Amino acid sequence: MENSIEIFKNVVFHLRDWYMKENNIVSIEDFNRNNDFSILKLIKLHFFVIAINSDKDDLLLNENEFWAMPYGPVETTVYTRIRINKNFNEFILSNDNITFTGNKPLINQNVESKILSSIEILMELEPRLVFADAGTLVDLSHKWNCWRKNYMLARARNSYSSIIPKEDITKDIKVINLDLV
Repeated sequence: MENSIEIFKNVVFHLRDWYMKENNIVSIEDFNRNNDFSILKLIKLHFFVIAINSDKDDLLLNENEFWAMPYGPVETTVYTRIRINKNFNEFILSNDNITFTGNKPLINQNVESKILSSIEILMELEPRLVFADAGTLVDLSHKWNCWRKNYMLARARNSYSSIIPKEDITKDIKVINLDLV
């Protein structure tokens, strides 16, 4: 099975494709010059991709570990990797945008199929999601009970983070509507 970093990188490529398609952007160079795929935005979108279909298929969720942190659910392996080094072989992350420098990594076809399926669900439920700014996505993730419950537990322990049990994510109401923010 793929690890969470490889899944994250694949998700990022598919989010880029969604953004480019909806904006009629045909070249990676144009995308690299004109995108708002900040680290925070990508971390939030990654959560939504992994979580949206977890009640029906938890394969992606089982490869990730999310923690309730001040800005919403965060996959800890991905977050740690980004804090250590924002440069991946395939792209470079910054606080403002992303620059693609390589090709999408190959991963297990079943895993990639699950990623694509989740993105299709998000596109259908909230086509504006990929265009939302990072702050709006944080606010949207704060609507999820899995984050609220576990962040409250963290704060009760004088901490700013707490693991989110996978079942809290799978059983949650999947709030995706940007009009609720």
